[in-house]
Amino acid sequence: MKQRSVGGNFAWSLSAGLIYAFAQWGVLVAFARLGTMEELGDFALALAITAPVLLMARMQMRTLQSTDARGAFGFEHYLGLMVLNVLAGVAVCCAIAWVVAPSPRAMAVTAMVALAKGFEALSEVFYGALQKRERLALIARSTIAKGALSVVGVALTLWLTNSPVAAAAALAFSWAIVLFCFDAQAFRREFPDAHPWRPLWRTPWREQGGKVKALFLLCYVLGITSLLGALRPNIPRYLLEAHSGQAELGMYAALAYFTALGGRVVHSLGQAVSPRLGRYHAAGEQRRYGRMLAGFAGIAALIGLCAIAGSALFGRWALTLFYGAAYAQNLELFVWLMGAAALEYVCVSLQIGLTAARELKAQVVLLVASVCVVALGSAYWVPLVGPVGAAWALGLGWVTELSGSVWLAVRAWRRLGREELSAGASVPARAAVDARERTAS
Repeated sequence: MKQRSVGGNFAWSLSAGLIYAFAQWGVLVAFARLGTMEELGDFALALAITAPVLLMARMQMRTLQSTDARGAFGFEHYLGLMVLNVLAGVAVCCAIAWVVAPSPRAMAVTAMVALAKGFEALSEVFYGALQKRERLALIARSTIAKGALSVVGVALTLWLTNSPVAAAAALAFSWAIVLFCFDAQAFRREFPDAHPWRPLWRTPWREQGGKVKALFLLCYVLGITSLLGALRPNIPRYLLEAHSGQAELGMYAALAYFTALGGRVVHSLGQAVSPRLGRYHAAGEQRRYGRMLAGFAGIAALIGLCAIAGSALFGRWALTLFYGAAYAQNLELFVWLMGAAALEYVCVSLQIGLTAARELKAQVVLLVASVCVVALGSAYWVPLVGPVGAAWALGLGWVTELSGSVWLAVRAWRRLGREELSAGASVPARAAVDARERTAS
């Protein structure tokens, strides 16, 4: 396999990630400008319901797939498991919406958003295969197409129909187009002997069922991690909606989406370095693994500091420009959200390094502690100070996880050093035995 530069892969991933983040932000702007704040609240509630469920269904399989340096599982195993997970995830989202949605319109919006995220989850399997080959340019083109189609489709549908349900259906349709017309074809070009969908009905699942089960048992920890990770930012939203209503939730969601821009930069860099982190760890190269992970975390911290400074200096202007004067009155909340995001960026960089080191179960323990902190903080602060309290609770949760992630990363790095020393000590010992044998003869 031709090794491609980390810089080139990062440039592709970053440009696509930023375009996609701006596109998804554009979807929120379309709801804010072309709809009412209540309709934006319906969409935000749909995201809050579907994100934890569908992220759990994805089980971070893309990260596991791209860092699987030993090839323990095949493409068909990842695809088969993802199809089962998506079917179950969409059904669960619809059931939750039927119970908790405040109106039939909100329930229908949630169902359409769940379908859209199901198509997105299936694309992740193709992205994982391409990322393992370090073909991030193909992934970037798909991401750009998905972002462009979604914002144009949603805005045009809202303008023509004034229906948030139709707009959510347009989102699902645009992501389905990208999955079947771009991602599957890119996979066929990169793997000429493979067929993107044939493994679903050609694979002898009775014989391969054990492999799929083994993959599930490995991934379920990451699935729980994804669920908890998605619950963490959404728990304050659930409480905010219960105490303040849909309009306040819509405002909070609109401001919080700015944090996704810096998150896209961090995730893009993570996609570029994760295959090499996996290879360095599998090969026992302590120095390279530690240097790359430390550099990644340092860049993530710098991005967070820039986000805080930018929100304090230009936040009021940006909120007025993109959302309107009503949103710009919440500058304090905006700065607090960016502070919480700065902690998140560093945590994400360490999570990618820990996944490459297969430190999976310990991440769940950290996430459970972090989610509990966010839930307790939200229950105390949201009724007292509203949205600002939600940002405080979120930041405290990230502090909890960051402290544990640093300790786990250092432990994984030191373990690599011990393994390297053990491997180095065994070679001279064997050489000494061989020398004595030759002398005796």
